[in-house]
Amino acid sequence: MIDDMFVLLGKDQKEDDKSKTFCENELEKTEDEQKAASTKKAQSEATLAEQTDEIAALGEQIATLQQDIKDLDKAVAQATEQRKAEHEDFQESQQLNQAAVELVGKAKNRMQKFYNPSQYKAPPKTERSMEEKIMDAGSFAQIRAHAKDEEDSDVAPPQAPETFSGEVKKNEKSAGVIGLMDMMIRDVENDMKDAEYEEKTAQSDYGKLMADSEETRAANSKGITTKTSSKAELEGKLEAEKGVLADTNEDLSLIATTLGDLHSQCDFLLQNYGLRKEARTNEIESLKNAKAILSGANFR
Repeated sequence: MIDDMFVLLGKDQKEDDKSKTFCENELEKTEDEQKAASTKKAQSEATLAEQTDEIAALGEQIATLQQDIKDLDKAVAQATEQRKAEHEDFQESQQLNQAAVELVGKAKNRMQKFYNPSQYKAPPKTERSMEEKIMDAGSFAQIRAHAKDEEDSDVAPPQAPETFSGEVKKNEKSAGVIGLMDMMIRDVENDMKDAEYEEKTAQSDYGKLMADSEETRAANSKGITTKTSSKAELEGKLEAEKGVLADTNEDLSLIATTLGDLHSQCDFLLQNYGLRKEARTNEIESLKNAKAILSGANFR
């Protein structure tokens, strides 16, 4: 019976040794898996946070580029309206100035008729249409009246004042008045030249602005396309990473369950392994002594 107890105690100790090795290995393995899964979870969460920030940043950049395009289009429209208004003002101003030059020129020509007949230029005769000739032929009185009107339309300016001797100083008068008219014409023509230069400069600046705006708009549009593509790609990666995180969380849950079962199964054994082994050793020694006593051994 004592020998059978030796065998039984030996088996129990082997079972404890085997269970201890299993528990230590499984606990170590499971804890390593838990650490790896936790690390993977942390990395996945960091990746998700980074991707989320990148997507948000790309969204802001896209919105900024879209707003830049709207602002640019608005500025281009305003510049176009302003250029159109400036061009219309230029044309109107040039027409008015040209009319002023012609008006002063006509006045000067009339003054020449009085002061310097040799420099007077008669208005060019225009070929009358057949309809006008037929209408004019209808009444001789109308023709005479029309001729009289043409003569009246070319009335010379008031005569120059006479000198004390009764003679008109035409040269002196013509030099002053016609010189003033020449100066007026030069001033207006200079203004017209300045306006033409300003118009050309403004049109050139407008052309450069349109070219730069078109280039900027094209670059912004390309940037929106590129960033939208990058954003869509990141969003796909984000969804995939969310799947990885979900799987990792599930793995951690399973590992935690396994680890809990192992601790429930192994903690008592591991904590009391030394005591159990020492108790068996002591029991085996006691059994040996008992066997020796029963065998008639003399311990003196």
